[in-house]
Amino acid sequence: MNAKKLILWVIGAMVVAGAATLFLMQRQAEGELRAQNQALRQQLDQWSQLSADNERLSNLVAQAKSRPGLSQDQLSELLKLRGEVGRLRQQAKEVEVLREANRQAAAALAASQKPSAASTAPEPASADFWPRDSWQFLGYATPDAALQSQFYAARQGDMKTFMAYTTGEILEKMQKDLEGKSGAEMLEKMNREMKNLKSVRILKRQTLPDGTVSLTAAFEEAERTHESSLILKQVGNDWKIAGAGRP
Repeated sequence: MNAKKLILWVIGAMVVAGAATLFLMQRQAEGELRAQNQALRQQLDQWSQLSADNERLSNLVAQAKSRPGLSQDQLSELLKLRGEVGRLRQQAKEVEVLREANRQAAAALAASQKPSAASTAPEPASADFWPRDSWQFLGYATPDAALQSQFYAARQGDMKTFMAYTTGEILEKMQKDLEGKSGAEMLEKMNREMKNLKSVRILKRQTLPDGTVSLTAAFEEAERTHESSLILKQVGNDWKIAGAGRP
């Protein structure tokens, strides 16, 4: 069996585990923005009618001022009209506020539907953020070091090292996944998955009751970012990838 094929189950597990969650979150955000946009449009329709009434009342007030000798009833009506005009002018200002809110909601919705252009300098590597270019061999003395070393080995095509530090359930599942696939097919998939992966951001570290460690991370690809967890187990003095967990 071609040893290079063993890397694919790990990478595939990270890619698939967070895809469904990411899709649901995006759809929910878009739905909320659309609902806000629709509500604002309905309010704008109501305020537009009030603005028309405002203009009509202003004309009536102007006409009343031009007529000499107003009766007491006419004077009272004029004062009422003046008060109504003032109220509608205030509502007209509120219309402008709603229009601006509607514009911002529409802009946010449009931004959520397309990738945003990079406008800031790339984030430097840190203990929790591993850009692709920063991956390096750090040994296997800690879970973080072991995981980054495995990413480095995968990118370098170092199958001997990668296989030596994979164990348990995940190794068994990888071997089963390899059945019936040619070496060329698995190698092509490996290269494709590794090429798409741009960075890894550690979100949570958790020691489990059985002594294993769960590392939850955000995996950034070319067009999306998803979350997934990997379980690492200590064997002797070294940590090895042993399984996939829940984010």
